[in-house]
Amino acid sequence: MPATPSLKVVHELPACTLCAGPLEDAVTVPCGHTFCRLCLPALSQMGAQPSGKILLCPLCQEEEQAETPIAPVPLGPLGETYCEEHGEKIYFFCENDAEFLCVFCREGPTHQAHTVGFLDEAIQPYRDRLRSRLEALSMERDEIEDVKCREDQKLQVLLTQIESKKHQVETAFERLQQELEQQQCLLLARLRELEQQIWKERDEYITKVSEEVTRLGAQVKELEEKCQQPASELLQDVRVNQSRCEMKTFVSPEAISPDLVKKIRDFHRKILTLPEMMRVFSENLAHHLEIDSGVITLDPQTASRSLVLSEDRKSVRYTRQKKNLPDSPLRFDGLPAVLGIPGFSSGRHRWQVDLQLGDGGGCTVGVAGEGVRRKGEMGLSAEDGVWAVIISHQQCWASTSPGTDLPLSEIPRGVSVALDYEAGRVTLHNAQTQEPIFTFTASFSGKVFPFFAVWKKGSCLTLKG
Repeated sequence: MPATPSLKVVHELPACTLCAGPLEDAVTVPCGHTFCRLCLPALSQMGAQPSGKILLCPLCQEEEQAETPIAPVPLGPLGETYCEEHGEKIYFFCENDAEFLCVFCREGPTHQAHTVGFLDEAIQPYRDRLRSRLEALSMERDEIEDVKCREDQKLQVLLTQIESKKHQVETAFERLQQELEQQQCLLLARLRELEQQIWKERDEYITKVSEEVTRLGAQVKELEEKCQQPASELLQDVRVNQSRCEMKTFVSPEAISPDLVKKIRDFHRKILTLPEMMRVFSENLAHHLEIDSGVITLDPQTASRSLVLSEDRKSVRYTRQKKNLPDSPLRFDGLPAVLGIPGFSSGRHRWQVDLQLGDGGGCTVGVAGEGVRRKGEMGLSAEDGVWAVIISHQQCWASTSPGTDLPLSEIPRGVSVALDYEAGRVTLHNAQTQEPIFTFTASFSGKVFPFFAVWKKGSCLTLKG
């Protein structure tokens, strides 16, 4: 009778990996290596753990020690090497079903068409995939640690800057407090000087008046005595008596000299304006600190085809040759204009623009409402949702309705724009001289955006900061 496939497999069992002889009472550990039971070292020599009786494969242990100094990998309990169905040793692994097989399972009909290999061969691809995944995870972990290190350095720089700014604020306010205290001391010292001068002139005035009162009192007494004399005696010295009876006009001195009065009035006017000056200073300081001076950039989706934006979107210039750009409902096509981003629906904001005017050209700087018209002929006025100033070589005017001519002392080469949304105010200044150019008042609804327009070759506009 011909041998059955199962018997053939049994006869062709592999040799023991340790002794190289035929397997006797074979034991296959989960790593795939197969040994005779007698060839395996005692459990105590293989690093077995009393609780789990875990073996360390001698070959794997040698390989691990040769490749890396890390500890050997535990390979599982001996009981897992037996087939639960047939009680035979496990030699094979089915890749299709991911199952461990004994010789009887291997020859059964279930796995005939499957890819089946020895454990030590089948586990190697999984081992390779795990190592590949381990390397990828290690690289990812290292990259994350590098990113974390860089971000920690950035945070440390920011914290250092914050600490420096705290010191600057403390120093600035300490200096301001010292200057205010000095001015307070000067004012109080001046007031004390005026007070002393008042008391001095008062004393002099009282002295003069008292002396005159005493002199007049003596004359009154003398005349009263003369009135009591007999007529013969009184008439004997009639001329003298008449001279004494004549009234002398007493010029009363002023209690405070006109010069001192003038000094007091001048000082009073100075003191009177102090509360208002302090209030304005406080409001300006608060306004300055509340203003958002965030980064403004130009929005390419709104830029006219006649404009060329820089890569950093901070500068725009005019070109005669219109660019081939996709049409968009956001894009201006009736005016060489572009909006800045972000838009604002609250708060106080400030930005600055440098201007370069081409021959016969100019620039427009201000803000525009979200619903400003962008197609066809569009107006350039507050009624059309544009609050801006138009600047050329010859003149400057505001986009009111009708327009307001602005007779400036010089054409600005830079414009500072301050937006106060809640107050409905847009203020423009000459960036170099801080001379006010124009202030718009409006009632905003929805978002408003920084607005810019440039025309004629050679004209250019650049956002600062």
